[in-house]
Amino acid sequence: MTSTESVPQLHVDDVCTSNSSNQLAVGYVDRTHAEVESHAPYPVNTYGKIHRHKAVPRQLYKEFLRDGVPPQGFVLMQWQTESKAELVPCSDLVLLDRSFMSGDLVRKGNRSGTVVSTRTKCTLLSMCDVRETKSRKTMKCAWLPLPMEEEPSLELVSDGKLLYDIPASELKLVQTFNEGDIIIYQNWVGRIQECFDDITIRLTNDTVVAVKDDDRLESMSGDPDERFAVGSLVKTKKAVLRLGEWKQDGKYDPNVPPIGVVVDVRTTGCRVDWLHPRIDRASEFPIWSNAPEGILGPDELGSNEVRLYDISTMPKEASSTRSRSDPELQGGLRVRFKDLPAACAKYSGSNAHGKLEKLEPGQSLGYDLNVFTITSTTTEADILWSDDLTTETVRTTAIIPDPSIDDEDAVFAGEIVCTNETRDPPPEALTSWATTPQRVGVADRVNSKDRVAHVTWFKDSTLSFCDKSLDLLVPNTKLGALGEEKEEVSFYDIRAPKSINRNRGDYVLLLNAPTLPSNEPGSINWFGEVVDLGRNGKCTVRLGAAEPVQEIECDITDTAPAINLDADDNPFTADVTGHGDVLSNASQDVDFDMEDFSEFSESEDEVWFLDGQDVPIDDADDAWSTEDEDNDMSDAMSTQDDAPTTNPVPPTASTINTPQPAQDDSADRMDQTMANAPIEELRLSSLPNAPAAYEILESEVPSGHHYLLQSGSSSANHMKWVSKEHRILSAPGALPEGVYVRTWESRMDLIRVLFVGPLGTPYEYAPFMIDLYLPPQYPYEPPKAFFHSWTAEGAGMAGRVNPNLYEEGKICLSLLGTWQGDESRNEAWTPHQSTVLQVLVSVLGLVLVREPYYNEAGFEPLQGLSSINQNSVAYTERTYLRARAFLISPVSRLRRGETAGLEGFENVLRWLYTDADGAKLLPKAISAAHTILRNSEEGAYIEARDGLSVVSRGAALPLKRVVARLEELNQEAAS
Repeated sequence: MTSTESVPQLHVDDVCTSNSSNQLAVGYVDRTHAEVESHAPYPVNTYGKIHRHKAVPRQLYKEFLRDGVPPQGFVLMQWQTESKAELVPCSDLVLLDRSFMSGDLVRKGNRSGTVVSTRTKCTLLSMCDVRETKSRKTMKCAWLPLPMEEEPSLELVSDGKLLYDIPASELKLVQTFNEGDIIIYQNWVGRIQECFDDITIRLTNDTVVAVKDDDRLESMSGDPDERFAVGSLVKTKKAVLRLGEWKQDGKYDPNVPPIGVVVDVRTTGCRVDWLHPRIDRASEFPIWSNAPEGILGPDELGSNEVRLYDISTMPKEASSTRSRSDPELQGGLRVRFKDLPAACAKYSGSNAHGKLEKLEPGQSLGYDLNVFTITSTTTEADILWSDDLTTETVRTTAIIPDPSIDDEDAVFAGEIVCTNETRDPPPEALTSWATTPQRVGVADRVNSKDRVAHVTWFKDSTLSFCDKSLDLLVPNTKLGALGEEKEEVSFYDIRAPKSINRNRGDYVLLLNAPTLPSNEPGSINWFGEVVDLGRNGKCTVRLGAAEPVQEIECDITDTAPAINLDADDNPFTADVTGHGDVLSNASQDVDFDMEDFSEFSESEDEVWFLDGQDVPIDDADDAWSTEDEDNDMSDAMSTQDDAPTTNPVPPTASTINTPQPAQDDSADRMDQTMANAPIEELRLSSLPNAPAAYEILESEVPSGHHYLLQSGSSSANHMKWVSKEHRILSAPGALPEGVYVRTWESRMDLIRVLFVGPLGTPYEYAPFMIDLYLPPQYPYEPPKAFFHSWTAEGAGMAGRVNPNLYEEGKICLSLLGTWQGDESRNEAWTPHQSTVLQVLVSVLGLVLVREPYYNEAGFEPLQGLSSINQNSVAYTERTYLRARAFLISPVSRLRRGETAGLEGFENVLRWLYTDADGAKLLPKAISAAHTILRNSEEGAYIEARDGLSVVSRGAALPLKRVVARLEELNQEAAS
C-alpha cells in the first residue's frame, strides 16, 4: 500500500490538484477512508463510471466498487476540470483549499480552537467563446470541461479572462434561490431542498426559447446533476424546442441544432423543509403553528413575506464582533458581482487582480451575461484557541476538523457546563421531577489533551432540565450571575448540554424579540445567527434578515435553537431508519463473495449494482483507467486470495483472543506499546474454591430476570433443542474463562450469564450480566438477550460502556438478529447450526475488546489511523472508568446484604470480589487503578497496563473517587 507518512491528511470537500496530470486538474475530495459518513456501497450507482488511477491496485479498486470505502491512503476525487470521478492516491494530490464556517471546531497540531471568521478569495473566469462546428456559429458561454464525445461537436474559440483574489463577500450566486438556503416565511424558518426553474436558451441562430421543464434539458458539461445557470451549455431534443415558448419573435427551425446557452433562469418554485416556527414569549404567536405548504410557488417567492438569510451581510455600523463567514463558494459555481459598476472601477486592470470587462446587454440580445465561473479559491480563518483564548489568522489548509467533536465527554472553551451531581429543583422549575445540576459554570479555558477545563461557576443558578439527559430546558430557569470562583475540573465530572449551549454560526430564535428602529416590510427581528459567545452566559446574535442588519446581546436562556442543519438531529424531520440506534460494526462485518453474484440490470446509460453483486472491471474499457498501466504496481496485489470460510466450532478458553487490527508497516501507526505487551491470562477456574462455570439451579427464577413473563417451552421439539444447548454449555472446558452460566430447573429456556471482563481490556475484572431467553420458535429464530447496565454509585460515570451495549438493555450482534449480518460468513443466526455458546463467545471476543471505539458501525476499518486514535483513546479511557463503576455497583449491594438483580451469581460475585480467601481480584483491580492514578499525577499522558495505551490527567479526578470506594470495599471484605 502507498505510504501515507508524507502525504496530506485529506478530508471531504478539500480542494486538490493532481501532481501527475499533464494539465491543470482541480477537484474535490468526495470520499475518504477515515470519514465514515462519506461511505456508501456500490458508488457506481452514484457517480457512474469511476476511473482508476494507475497507482491504485486492481484488487483494492474492485473492493471499492463494492463497498464504497476508499482504501487507506486513497480518496475518491470528483474532478471539476474533467467531469469525472476517480480513485486517487493521496500522495498524488496537492491540497489547494479547505472550507470552514464560523463556529467550526478545528485542530492545529495539539491545539484545539474555534473558527471565529473566514475570508475567501476566488479566481474567476469570464465568459468564453465556443463555436458549433457544423453551423460555425459562435456563442458566449461559461467555461466548462466538455466531454470529448459531444455531438454535435463544439470547439473553444477563445478563453475568458481571469480575475484573481476576488473577495467572496463581493460575489453572489447567479440564482436567487439555491438548495440549502435558509428561508423565512409566515413565521417559520426552513431550508430549501429543491428548486424548480424555467430555463431560457439562446440557440446558435440567435433565437431565444424558454423551456419550462428543465428535466428535458441535458447538460453538455457531462455532469447530469448540474443545476442550469446563466452560461450553461445545454442540449435537448427538437420536440422540446418545438413546444417551447419563443421570445423576441423567434420561431422553431428544424434545421437549427438543439443546443444552446442558458441566458436566463427564473425560479418558479422551491420545495422547503420547514424546520421551526417562531417562538416569542411576549407575542401572540403560539409555540407551534401549522407549517406553510412544502412547495412555495412564484407568487410566494415574489412576495415581501419571503426572506432569504444571507450570512455574509454585516451591520452598517462598526460591529463589536469579528465574526463573519463568507458564502461557501466552490470551484465550478457561477457567480455575479453584487455591485458590478463598483467592481468594474475596482478591477480596471491597474492592479494584480486583472481587468473586468463588462458585457453590455446589446451584445447578448438584451440578457445580462456578466457571469463568472469560479476556478479556484483560497481561504483564511481567524481561530480562537481554547487553551489560552488567543486569536490567530491561518490559512485553512493548515488546520483540520477537530476529531474530538464526536467525543461525548469533550468540553470546548466558552461552553456552559453542568456538574453530574444534582440537587432539589428550585421553585422556578415548577415541578419536583426537574433535573437541577448541583453547579453550573462556563468553561473559560480547556486543555483537551489533559481533558480538564478551567471553569468559572455561576452564583444562584436555577438552571433546570425536563429530563435526566438534559435535552430539554425548563423555561424561565436562569444561569445566574457569574461568580469569581474558578476551578480545574475533569471532563468526566461535567456535561455541556446541547440544550443550553450555542455555538458561533448557530441559527437561533429570540424568545424576547427586540424592537427594531425600522418598519421595513418583511424585516425579521426574531431570528438570527450567533456570532459571539461571552464568558458570562450571554451571546451576541446578528439579525441578518432584519432591516437594517444589526447585532444584539442577550442571555443564552433567551434563545432557542432554530435549525439543526444535520437532518438526523432535526426533530421536525422523520428518521428514515425508524429508530436512532447505532449498530456495531463488530457484529456486522458484511463482506460479499464476489464470485457468487454476477447478474445486474442495465438500462441504456445506467448500470445499477445490487447488494452482493460482483462489479465487473473491463480491462478493455479505457474509460475505467486514467493512465497507461504498463507499469501498474498492482500486479503483485491482484492475486490476493480470500480466506476460506468455515463453520465456527465452540472454542475453548485458549482460543479466545481479543481481535487485533492488522498493521501495515507503511501506514500511520497508533501507539503499539500496549498492543504488544504480554497479557496475563484470566484463569479463574484454577483458583481456590472456584465456583462452577455452569449450574442448573433448583430455586425459583428470580423476579429480576428480564424474560420471566415470557411463555415457557410448549413443545417436545423445542425442549429437545433447549436441552441440546445446555449439553453444549455444560461440556467440560466449553465455556471460556471468565464466563459463568446459570439456568433454572423449572425454566431451562431462561439463562443468565455473567462475564468477567478480559484482562488487557478496559473491562478487566468488571462484571457484566446478560439474560437470555430461548423463544418457542427457537432454533428458527435467535435467542432474545438483555444486558443489565449497572450504573455508578457515587463515581459519576453512568452511561454506555460499549457501542454494542445499550443502557436500556439492547445488545447489537448479528447472531442475535439485532444487526444484519452476512449469512455467507456465518455472522447471522443459522438455524440448527448457530448456538448460544457462539453468542457468548461473540460477546467476549467482539464486544469486550481492547479498543471498543471501533465497534461503532463503520469504524472498524479505521483502526490504526493516527487521526482517529485520539478519539479511540478517549473512548477507552471513559470505558475504563465506567467499567470500574460496574465493578463497584454489585459489590456495594452485596456488602449491604442486597441481592436483588444479582440472583444466580451471588456466590460467584462474593468469591470474586469480597472473600478474603477467594480469588482476590479486587486487590488486583485496586493495584491497577492505583498505578494509573499514581502515574497520571506525573504527567498528562502515562503508559498503563489495563487495556489503556494512555490515560489523561483529567481522568485522575474521578478515578480517585473510584479507588477510594474500591479500598473501602476491600477493607469491608477483609474484615
